[in-house]
Amino acid sequence: MTIFVVVSQPNPNEMNLPGAIIRAFPNDHLGIGDKVWLIASPEPIQEISKKIGVADGTNGAAVITEVGSYQGRANPNIWNWIKSKWEATSNGQASQ
Repeated sequence: MTIFVVVSQPNPNEMNLPGAIIRAFPNDHLGIGDKVWLIASPEPIQEISKKIGVADGTNGAAVITEVGSYQGRANPNIWNWIKSKWEATSNGQASQ
C-alpha cells in the first residue's frame, strides 16, 4: 500500500477531519502528532483527498503527501505500522 501523510491546516471545518479519516480508513490510519496522520491506501492521492473531505473543504484543509521513504526517531509503534503497511503490498495482503 502507499502511505500518505495528512497535515491539517487552519480552517473553519478542521474539527471534522479526524472523524472523516477514522470513518474512511478505520484500519489504515495512524495519528502521529497534533493534526498529523498517516493513511495507508492503494488509491491515488486525489481519492484520499476526496474521501476525507479535503478536496471540497467539507472537513477542512490539509496538505497530503505520498511517502517515498522515511527516517527519524519516533515511537516504535510508528515504525512498526509503516513497515506492516508497506509489507502488506509486497506480500499481496489486504488492509490490516
